Amino acid sequence: MEIIGKWNIAEAKVMNKDFKMEWRTAADIMADDSLDDYVKQSIGYSYCFTEEGKALTLFPIPADAPKEKIDAALASGEMKLYDDSTMILEEKAWKEEDGKLLYDTEAKAEVLGEKLSSWVEIKPTADGIELMAYRLVKE
Repeated sequence: MEIIGKWNIAEAKVMNKDFKMEWRTAADIMADDSLDDYVKQSIGYSYCFTEEGKALTLFPIPADAPKEKIDAALASGEMKLYDDSTMILEEKAWKEEDGKLLYDTEAKAEVLGEKLSSWVEIKPTADGIELMAYRLVKE
């Protein structure tokens, strides 16, 4: 599977009324007034996997964001641009190992004193990939 390129969220796992996680389409999530704004905001994320092993989390710059604030955030290093209308929220790593695609969550955890790996598998789906709680399709 060719992972290099930009990927958009098609589905996400969200909690239903029975407190169980279920897959829902991005359009369904955006139309659901019962979901928190942060859930809806995350649907706007996209991911870009580079040949250099970087996994960029991208988000559109709000149309009403004042240019002066954008310029100040760029100058201070608070914000990095992907292109003229998209900012880079996070930069992590991805790699291919033993025929599997892996994403570094950078999470630090342990169980019974044993450190757990921060790398999770990027799983292929019928029309894209699954990365943690998102199903992505290539742009």
